[in-house]
Amino acid sequence: MTATVQSQIAGAKIVEWYSSIIAKQLDQATALKEEAKDLVTQMEKNDKILAFYSLVSFRHDILATQFKKVEENSAKLAEIGELAESSLDRTLNYFYYFVSAQNEYIHERYRSAIKLLRKAEKFLACLHDDAEEAEFSMYAGVLFYRLNQYPVAASYMEEAYRIFKRLNYEEPYLNAQIVLAGIDSELGHSQKAQVRLKEALSESDKYPVVRWLIYRAIALDHIRNERYYEAEDNLQLALSIKEHANHQVGAKSQYNLSNVMFRQGKTEQALTLFKIAELGASYYKNKEYSTRCLFTRGLYIEGKMDLVNQAIEKLETNGMFFEVAEVAEEAANYTEKRGDLKTALNLWKVAYAARLNQNIGGCQE
Repeated sequence: MTATVQSQIAGAKIVEWYSSIIAKQLDQATALKEEAKDLVTQMEKNDKILAFYSLVSFRHDILATQFKKVEENSAKLAEIGELAESSLDRTLNYFYYFVSAQNEYIHERYRSAIKLLRKAEKFLACLHDDAEEAEFSMYAGVLFYRLNQYPVAASYMEEAYRIFKRLNYEEPYLNAQIVLAGIDSELGHSQKAQVRLKEALSESDKYPVVRWLIYRAIALDHIRNERYYEAEDNLQLALSIKEHANHQVGAKSQYNLSNVMFRQGKTEQALTLFKIAELGASYYKNKEYSTRCLFTRGLYIEGKMDLVNQAIEKLETNGMFFEVAEVAEEAANYTEKRGDLKTALNLWKVAYAARLNQNIGGCQE
């Protein structure tokens, strides 16, 4: 008969497993997951350790499927939450709120994610773990960046970068560098962003996922500054990396590539890529890029401004004001060049209003 494993031993293995997740060491994390699973299966009854195991398993799945189609798991998390919220264990509460915030972010429920992240932050100090503090700061930075709260996002992300760099967690600190470059770019500091990204690129040889993220970030900065040829070149480089082409963010890059080709008048090539991007946005159920596809179809393919307006309304409904400003400015430039000054003026007004409102941020819950 198999001896019962003490819960402390199983808990220690789960902590080791979680540490490999933070370091983005997927192969090691996968092996440790199996070890933790075996220990938990043989463990003496302990509901807190079982809940901890379930939360770390959920976090592992986020790492393993971060660029793939992700199914809804809120019901499963809610079950774990009943135990976590009734528990006096501050560590368990932290992990529950933090993982739940990640789940909300994945499903584009950004306001809900912020609320959960704030709850998690109340318990963060009890962990006394620099790597976990960096992981929290990384996610907080990404979330506030997504909501266009740039000073807050930069503060969190700089903290994550500093700690990950000190701990020599290479892939995480390179990811932090990419986000900081994105903030620079969206604040109009293109040269600073490009310097950051080229520095990160020089250290990315071992990390294909990071490498294509950098190429994509370089391309997005070029798009913001209407350097479409350079954007096209870097998007092609990103999509040439197999780890990118068949994943969720790859579908976004397919859209961006088709978009810059439409802007350059390369309509035939753009149409082929657009069809792939449209299918990808639908498959991954991505609200933003499905709406961007509707916008592009209306502006460049069918020439129907009602589709453009419909796309803008959808983005506004979801609180995506930065995205509203981007597409409205694109449509304003396009219609102005075609001599439709009345439509262009209205679109510039929409873009201006969206810039004023973008700090509200976040999709509806």
